Order: sequence, then structure tokens, then C-alpha cells
Amino acid sequence: MEEEKIPLGEREFYPNPSMLLAEELVDHGVEIAFGVHGGHIWQICDEMSRHGIQLVTVRHEQNAVYMAENYAKIKRKPAVVFGTAGPGMANMVSAVNQCYLSKTPLILILGSHEVEHDGFYATLQEAYAGDLLGGITKWTQRIVQSNQIKQCIARAFRDTLTYPYGPVALEFCSNMLSINFLPPQQRVWELGAPNADYVPKWRGEETGKPFTYAGDPELIKNTVELIYQAKNPLIMVGDGVHWSNAGRELIEFVEYAKIPVSGRRLARGAIPETHPLAVSSKGVAAVNQDIDLRVLIGMKVGFFEAYGSGWKKVVQINESPEHICTYLPTEISIVGTPKNVINQMMEYARSNGLMPPPERDIWLNSIKENNDKFRSSYPERAEKYKDLKPLHPGYISKIVADVCENRYNGKNRIIIDGFTISGYAPQFFRLRESAQMTDASENAGIGHGIGMAIGAAFADPSTRKCPIISLMGDAGMGNAGMEIETAVRYRLPIVFLVTNNDGWLSALKGFVYGKNFEALKNEKNQTWGVTDFIPDQRYDKMFEAIGCHGEWVTDPADLKDALNRSFDAAENGAPAVLNIKTNRRVLATVMHSTPLYALLFNHIPYDELPKINKYMRAKYFRLLYPKIPEMEPRDPWEPLSDEDMEP
Repeated sequence: MEEEKIPLGEREFYPNPSMLLAEELVDHGVEIAFGVHGGHIWQICDEMSRHGIQLVTVRHEQNAVYMAENYAKIKRKPAVVFGTAGPGMANMVSAVNQCYLSKTPLILILGSHEVEHDGFYATLQEAYAGDLLGGITKWTQRIVQSNQIKQCIARAFRDTLTYPYGPVALEFCSNMLSINFLPPQQRVWELGAPNADYVPKWRGEETGKPFTYAGDPELIKNTVELIYQAKNPLIMVGDGVHWSNAGRELIEFVEYAKIPVSGRRLARGAIPETHPLAVSSKGVAAVNQDIDLRVLIGMKVGFFEAYGSGWKKVVQINESPEHICTYLPTEISIVGTPKNVINQMMEYARSNGLMPPPERDIWLNSIKENNDKFRSSYPERAEKYKDLKPLHPGYISKIVADVCENRYNGKNRIIIDGFTISGYAPQFFRLRESAQMTDASENAGIGHGIGMAIGAAFADPSTRKCPIISLMGDAGMGNAGMEIETAVRYRLPIVFLVTNNDGWLSALKGFVYGKNFEALKNEKNQTWGVTDFIPDQRYDKMFEAIGCHGEWVTDPADLKDALNRSFDAAENGAPAVLNIKTNRRVLATVMHSTPLYALLFNHIPYDELPKINKYMRAKYFRLLYPKIPEMEPRDPWEPLSDEDMEP
């Protein structure tokens, strides 16, 4: 046909600006992107696909960000999320905030309305990334000309990988995407060309990789000597150790210097928790007052560490001064990449023939004894509830950890989501590598577990033989459950375990308001209160309908077999939903261990509080309320009794 002789570009919109975007992403090693299409970015999505990037189309943009977050953590490189203008961008906000708090490298590719309608508020899907995302990204850029595209993407990768890492948002105006530009062979002069202010592969083979820094040699010397002089030192490692992939170097140094190590967040497992020098956070708590030096490597200290309250001498090693805390009693602070600094410390110790003091073995034996005592106490404690119906979250955690250990040598990737289960499960697992267990960091959200599990499955092909387990609550399932369809579509090896206790923080009913929400003083709220859902929702049946393997467990004796069947299904490409009827009278442990949950409900008159909350007020606020009678301490694992829930 005559029309077939028409050269490429004379009847197609070719070349187009999105080709520049796709080329630059490929040059930076992007292989996959997560998101939802939309009219403002359809050209971008198609060109990413035509350039070899796999597009994972999801049900909701928030979940796309969660997927990208865990993908980035596991791959140790930036992940890409795409979303259209207006609602597409706005749907990401909560998850982007989580990535900002967890310092995860992310590139957001966003659509935007046409420039000439800025402030018009009558055009389609008008919104501004700078306004919506400005406070939770490293920076945002509105791209209005095609010659900005490549240099903005190059800068985005540079800055997202400048520690502390974080998201960068790029929004592409629709009228810019609809304008053609001259191909290279037709350019008359370079100033107006699509690649102005841009050099391809500007760092050569290092393009797209993070920058690294060494520590000041004098400070390295002082730190190592301080470590060797200390009687009872402890190394605490955080996310920076994971991002710099410093596990091997860490193990070499602590074995040489005979120092116990405790991992936090992503760094749990950087030294395998089966190693004799690995100490759990609970094991550390048992000897807290004996520690005379803490060496913090790649760790930010905040709310979950009580801001270091009561710590003695501290050395801080971090890749950025931003995470050198000013509220710790610091002897030495070193700015440097953890992997490089640990290597420097190892070299100094070895070259100077340093040996730990003889009493170091006494310290190691003491901390190991306390750690072993804690590790054995948790399973013993959980066994106490093996016959409790509905099931106890501590017992659920024990069985899950046991099956993972016996069936997969403890190598499963674990996502922590549900509020109640989060107080029990983390201490049962013994992690083998960093980023093996992930959560919502300081964001403390719910619903992220589905997207993060999907992201982990795309990042780690070995999960096909060792499935991911996402520990959900029923509130998180309600928030993001339909994203499980994406897991089914891609036949991902995930077990979504739901601790189903029929509500938002459902134990609050008896803990704060009374057995029938009496403290609310509102008959309209007496039936469902402020926490309850319709009981016994069958999430297993809901998702069986779209191809999941489903299990409904109401008897603890059935849990292990149901979990094994779920793992069988996941290994064979059928995601599983293991729905467990969980005891709503069991509180999350944090509700007992912090005054926050007594303070939150300080407004309820004492006489109207259930006995359990009167106990909390007496425990934490005796100075404020000296007339409150003392009460017997209670076991935080114990389910609330009818008497506990009465005034």
C-alpha cells in the first residue's frame, strides 16, 4: 500500500518528549515502574514500555508507592512510581510521607495540567506537586519544556541517592508532552535542543549509584581506641548499614573486636540474628544500665528508641550530619558511609594489633545469657495461650516463626502491618539478612503491608521458593485489600496473614470505654462504638473469588496446617489469604509499655474508666493524681477479663 512508504515520524508523533524520559530512566538502570495510567501520562507510560521498562499497573497509587518503597529497600537502588495529574498524585501522599520518613530513594513521575491554565481551577485535574508533596520530598520540579527532561531526571537520581535518601517528584506538563521536537540530525544549534544542560552518563559507570564518603582518620583512631578501652560496649546499627551493604564488614569487625551488636529496622539481620554476637532489642534492655559505650552506625535515634534517654557515652557514625543527633551524650561523631567507616576501623585495629581487654569475655557472656533468657521466654510465654479461642497474637507469632524456621530456615521476607501483631511478631523471628523484615517506620500506618509485599516479590526472585509473609490486621485489609488482585495477576508468592479482631484497635473497647462503650455516653455509639467492624469478615472467601488460596482459622490447633497449606499455594503461584479469628481482648503490648496510651485518654473521668485503664493511670501518672490507689501489676499478654472492663 502507498501509505506504508511514508517514513516513520510523518504520520506518528515521533520523536516525542517522553522518549527522552524513558531513555534516561533506562540509562539509570530502571527495569520496573509501579503505578496507574491516566490521560496526562499515557504517552509517558507507553514510551517507558516501548523502551523495555516493565509497568506494574496497580489498583491504587498509594499501594504503588508502598511497592516501590520495598523494592528500593531490597534492591538498594531508587524505584520509580508513576501517576497521573490531580487524583493520581494526591492518592500517593500518605505513602510518599512514609518513604520520606523511612528515607527511601524514590522517583515520582507525575502528570500535570497545561501551563497556560495555572491557577485557572476550571481545567482538568489541576494540582501542584510542590504544594502537595513539597514537605515530604527532597524536592519537586515542574517540567514545562522538553529540554529540562533529561537533566532533571539525572539530578533526581543524584539527589535521591544523596544520604539521607528520599523521594523526588517530577511533574510533566501535558502541553509540553504534546509538542514535537527536532531529532538530533535536524538540530541547527544545541541551545534549544532537547538535551540542553545535560551530559549522558555524566559519572560513567557510577551514574545512578550513591555517593560514598570516608571518615576523618583521626576520628577513626579515637573511636577504635575508645571501643577497645570500654568495659561493656555495644554497637547499634541502623538503616545506613543496610543501604551501604556493610553486613560483611560489620561481622568481620565485631568478631575481631569482640563486641555485641543490636540491629534496628532495616539493619536487623545485617549480622545474622543466629550469630553469637547478635543481641535483640529486648536483650539489650535487660543490660541497659551496664552499657558504658554505644557505637551507633548508620542509625537515627528517635521515638522508638525513647530518644536515647538514659544512654551513657555515645559514638555516632552516619553518612549525613542530619542524622547525627544533638540530644545524645556524644564523645565522637563521624560523617561517613558506614561500609567505608567500618573498613577504616577494621584496618586501624588490625594494623595496630589492638586486642580487646580480658574482661570483655565476661561482658559477652553476660549479654548472651540475658539475650538467650529473653529468646526462650517468648516461646514459653506464647505456649501458655495455645488453647485460647479466639487465638492469641503471641501464639500466632510463635507458630508463624516456627514454620518459617523449620520449612525455610528462617529466610522468609516478613512485612509488619497489623497494629496488635506488631507488638508480638518481630521478637519471634531471627533474621538472616538486612531488610528481611520491613514495616511502616515512623509513619506507623496500616495497609502498607500489601503493597510492600508485592514490591518485595518483584525485587527478590528467590521468594518464589521462600514466600513472603505479610502480617496484616483487618483494618489494613479494609484499607488496601483490593490490591491483592495485583498479586494474583502476577502470581506472586505471598501469604497475607490477617489477625482479624473485628475493628480498629479493637481492644480499646474494654481498655478505655468499657465492655459496651459506656464511657462514650452516647446511645447512638453503643452498638459499634468507635472501633468495631462487622464481626468475622471472611477475607479468605472474598479473595478466593479472584484466585487466592483462602483459609479461615478459629481453632489454634488448626493454625500450623493452614499456614503450611498457604505456603504450598504461594510456592505454586497462588497468593494466600490466611484469615485468623484473633482475640480482641488481647492488647497490643505497646499499650502497656508506654504512658502514651494512658495520656491519650486522660480526658475520661477516672470513675468512668474500666479497671484496666485505672491501673494504667495509677502506673504512669501517680505524681499528677496522688489520690489514685495503687493497683496490682498485670501481665500485658493476658486477655482482658470482664472485671478488667468494668468501672
